[in-house]
Amino acid sequence: MKYRSFEELLKRNAETRAANAAFRFAAPDGGITTKTHAEFYADVKARREEIAALPEGAVAVYQVNSYSWVRDMFASVTAGRQTVLIDPSVEGELLQRVIIYSDAAHILSDAFTAEEAEKVRLSDAVVPTAEGEGDLLFFTSGTTGASKAVVLTSRNMCASAWNGNDKLVCRPDDDLLAMLPFSHVFGFVCSMMWPLSQGACVSLSRGMRHLFDDCAFFKPTVISVVPSLAAFLVAKRALNPELRVILVGAGPVDEKVLAAAKAMGYEVHFGYGLTETASGVAISTGEDPFAMTVCHDSTITLAEDGEIMIHCPECMMKGYYKLPDATAAVLRDGVLSTGDLGSFDENGALHITGRKKDILVLPNGNKIYLPEWESELSAALGVEELAVCMKEGVVCALVVDKDGSADEKELNAKLTAFNRTKPFDMQVSKLVVTRTPLPRTATGKVKRWML
Repeated sequence: MKYRSFEELLKRNAETRAANAAFRFAAPDGGITTKTHAEFYADVKARREEIAALPEGAVAVYQVNSYSWVRDMFASVTAGRQTVLIDPSVEGELLQRVIIYSDAAHILSDAFTAEEAEKVRLSDAVVPTAEGEGDLLFFTSGTTGASKAVVLTSRNMCASAWNGNDKLVCRPDDDLLAMLPFSHVFGFVCSMMWPLSQGACVSLSRGMRHLFDDCAFFKPTVISVVPSLAAFLVAKRALNPELRVILVGAGPVDEKVLAAAKAMGYEVHFGYGLTETASGVAISTGEDPFAMTVCHDSTITLAEDGEIMIHCPECMMKGYYKLPDATAAVLRDGVLSTGDLGSFDENGALHITGRKKDILVLPNGNKIYLPEWESELSAALGVEELAVCMKEGVVCALVVDKDGSADEKELNAKLTAFNRTKPFDMQVSKLVVTRTPLPRTATGKVKRWML
């Protein structure tokens, strides 16, 4: 069923699958706590009354994945509040900038002590409560300084879940282990909305320290993962025998990893989508995980240069928050210019072939906007020419030292200071100094494929 709102989804599950498990999570005694669909709906309604009693204004949810995160998010949106989803790894000055930029007047968090919470400055802006459900703000690529806040609706998220299930079925008796942050749209839709829309159960991971043994603990039948997590689970043979489906998305994936997972007897699928399209618009359904079928609500065409253009009315973002020019630059007449390059094979399946924009897509799905990072890093290091690239799975800075006068110890100290301003999983891991100029085109652009 394609739901039109969170309220409709939760209410129907509570009425038709009242006693079925909706969420499972670790209990204090080391066991597993289960919340039924009826219990979850009751908890959301009670929390909604508390949020509705708050003064007017947008609400930020800043927590690690947890039952309280899910309850608070659904309660806030169904209370008509604009709801800002902030990656829990974002801290300090960057967190403060995100809160003010997104006009968050309230913050729901279990990450602060009472003393720390008092130091967080909230926005004075008053975002009116919506008559229906509030919008959701997702930051592209995990809330980096260069990220934009994408405005999506609960109807977008419900439609995206329905589109995905139209191509890859999640059954009501499935149990999906949610290991990805819900503050990212792929994790939100494919780890939570997809199973909930089918009345299935969502098991909430115990966090980074339990990635190795969470599959054995919860015994899921479905998982959705980013490529780096897929590689880890396969290499460590940490997947449980009850598992039947692995959905991989949000970034480039190693074909050997997918082949290894299939060899273990698991059904492996790869999905393609963007924050702007409320996650997936194409998914592999056959033997080739890289040959993707376009989802029901989506129309994908290719520009003359091979850029993927998407039209998906029910899943498309409203726009970038407070950035009408940036929205107009990529969204024209309902068609999104993705910056990704692709091709169609003889069977009409979509294949992703590369990137058009100067963006580095990391194995965990995050993106680095290279021109902005390179400009900031050049200033931080005090060098004129450098490039950021990926080498052997880590982010590197290639610094050109034309006269051989660079002090590498000093450069690395400055790099350490630069990294403190970035999320831990997006930091520059290695500094390479060379006297060879960067390869450039006739117009001066770096030939990144040669780095």
